[in-house]
Amino acid sequence: MATSDPTHCPFEHSSGNEAKQISETTDITVKLLDKRYTAKHEKILRAVHPKSHGCVQATFTINAAIDETLKVGLFAHPGRSYRSTIRFSNAAALIKPDIDANGDHGSRGMAIKVYDVEGEILLDDNGAQNQDFLMINQPVFAFANSEDYLRLNRIILKHNDDPEGFFAPLKLQDPNLTEAEEQRIMGYIAAENISGEAIQRILDTFKIVQQIKSTGIANPLETQYFSAAPFLFGPDRVMKFSAKPCLDSGRVIIPENPGDDYLHDALLESLSQNQAICFDFMLQVRSEDDDLGIENASTLWDERRFPFVKVAKISIPAPQTDLDSAAHLQHCEDLALTPWHALAAHRPIGSINRLRKPVYKASAEHRLGLDEKSDLPWVLQLLEKLFKLLFGR
Repeated sequence: MATSDPTHCPFEHSSGNEAKQISETTDITVKLLDKRYTAKHEKILRAVHPKSHGCVQATFTINAAIDETLKVGLFAHPGRSYRSTIRFSNAAALIKPDIDANGDHGSRGMAIKVYDVEGEILLDDNGAQNQDFLMINQPVFAFANSEDYLRLNRIILKHNDDPEGFFAPLKLQDPNLTEAEEQRIMGYIAAENISGEAIQRILDTFKIVQQIKSTGIANPLETQYFSAAPFLFGPDRVMKFSAKPCLDSGRVIIPENPGDDYLHDALLESLSQNQAICFDFMLQVRSEDDDLGIENASTLWDERRFPFVKVAKISIPAPQTDLDSAAHLQHCEDLALTPWHALAAHRPIGSINRLRKPVYKASAEHRLGLDEKSDLPWVLQLLEKLFKLLFGR
């Protein structure tokens, strides 16, 4: 099975318009970065998850006692340990306080880069063979597919990062809606060719966003994270993954007067201590022929039917006292993270994951200045930038 070719994956069913949708979204991503940063002469940050709470060093160890059926890809070597880096972040497109003025929370991220893995790699990481696991603190994505994500990006490009227009079709249920407002919304629905099925997805997105806003965390090291989107698990099964603190108190105590960067402060405080931090890395694995929701990243896999199984341990040693040093912050900023830094056995699947490949690549290359001369390898472009910085030419 040629795992790098979506047409050979029995779980994927892309629409005929998807390639154009992904291409337009990729173009908009670069335009948004220029609008947010270049026009203001600021350093370009990530298109998503630009606010980092910190990058930490870790060890990713495959459990010694792992079921034979789970010895696939990275998990085929029980007991093996890998050097890793983990980046904790906010998902919001702009750098903002961790809790906004309305008291609303946001989506939080945990991205693990596992270094020097063995096997066929889909996309090398600047010449290295690494496996990235990108997660958020919700079990599903707010946006189902590339169609919906493109519609969102068109709106935020036009309305200065305000996404409210995405939910306009839901206002048709408002009894106080004026005739002029109704006509405007109906015109928008017609212009965007929004179907009844798409409006149902918009409603689902609205509910997920409300859940995100009400889900607070006290410390990035004390919450569970999820892949949300599905991935291959060998040739004939699929998986979702999750990282959960080994010691879960079940309590979330947010500071009474949290600062704008209270999650960063909490992470630094935890890692200034002598107590190592541990996460269990877990998998949901499925192979049924029923609808797995592969093309809808808002689909929830019921944990009662498909429980998570522990397959690895993530150990974050402490203390780590250099997290705010200039060199460490630069290293964290320079990391390129994408679900496509992956073993072929764990290929990202589904519409949102297919979208993420070119969008994340465009974001990384644009913020690092690597799209200026795309014919050069990343390493040579980085060296060229460094030479100019040191010698002014």
